Amino acid sequence: MRTICTLLTVVACAVAVPAQDAATTLAEACRRADVVVHATVVAATDPSPDWHRLEFRVEALLAGQVGTTFSVLEPSGACCGRSLFALQIGNSCLLFLQRTGATLHPFGGGRGVLPAEPALLQHVRQLLAAGDDAARVRVLLAGLAQAEPRVQHDAATTLATMPAPTLDPAARQLVAERLAAAVRGGLTTTPALAELAVRSGDATLLQDTVQTYLGATRRDQAAALRRCLLRAEPGDLVQRLLPALDQDAGRQVRAAELLADLPVEHTIGPMRALLRQGVHPRVKLCVAEAMLAAGHHRQQLEALVPASVLRLAEQRRAAPKRFRSVTPLAR
Repeated sequence: MRTICTLLTVVACAVAVPAQDAATTLAEACRRADVVVHATVVAATDPSPDWHRLEFRVEALLAGQVGTTFSVLEPSGACCGRSLFALQIGNSCLLFLQRTGATLHPFGGGRGVLPAEPALLQHVRQLLAAGDDAARVRVLLAGLAQAEPRVQHDAATTLATMPAPTLDPAARQLVAERLAAAVRGGLTTTPALAELAVRSGDATLLQDTVQTYLGATRRDQAAALRRCLLRAEPGDLVQRLLPALDQDAGRQVRAAELLADLPVEHTIGPMRALLRQGVHPRVKLCVAEAMLAAGHHRQQLEALVPASVLRLAEQRRAAPKRFRSVTPLAR
């Protein structure tokens, strides 16, 4: 049963966290790689035009077994998933390697061959030393505070796919700050941090996430936050959404978009309030569409929605659905 629950958790998180990143995080690489080593490139010894092979000298062996010098092999050429072609003699690297017979290959392609930055080396040593999930969570939360982008990104991605940790006040503040910064900067860590915030079950962190969502200026970032917020308990979400509203048109639009995606039994009152208070036609259009979809009749909305907006809402409701990934053949 526990295995099934863990699997369902990972599947649910896959919506928010890119699968390739989740499968090749530093934590996952520490768990699955046969060898983790800090090494320096000393020679190129390609066995044929089809293969690229580099010789390395060990600076520090972090996990696994390997000689003081060793070689790493991959297909030649610059291609997605390959990394050795970019290295030169003298480069210092942090390597995650898998063994096939006597041959070592990079784990996770280019994500397993990294520059030996001090922050990366320290973070990986700490991950390798962590003996249980609680210790790993502490290391990953510390990673969120790092300036090193790979450490920060990997920490967010890994935390989002772990069983929801209990966060102390300092950790909650850190997650809220990192999430707000990711949304402002349009970073790819937004879905993972939002997933962590929602799954933590912490009321304060949920309130902070709602505030960050309402203030999001980029549609893609707002959409990523909204997808995660929809996994919160609807009643709790609505309770935290309404007090955060004011007369700012952008915030009201975000609220309307979120309410439109929630179960209708939790949103009729708030949507009616938005129709009365809304200062932007987009707010009224979004709410009118949602209420029409919930079974409300035009006559029930006429006093609250301008005729032109209500007519557009009906037209949009009646329009056939289009799939952006499907392009009709032109003849």
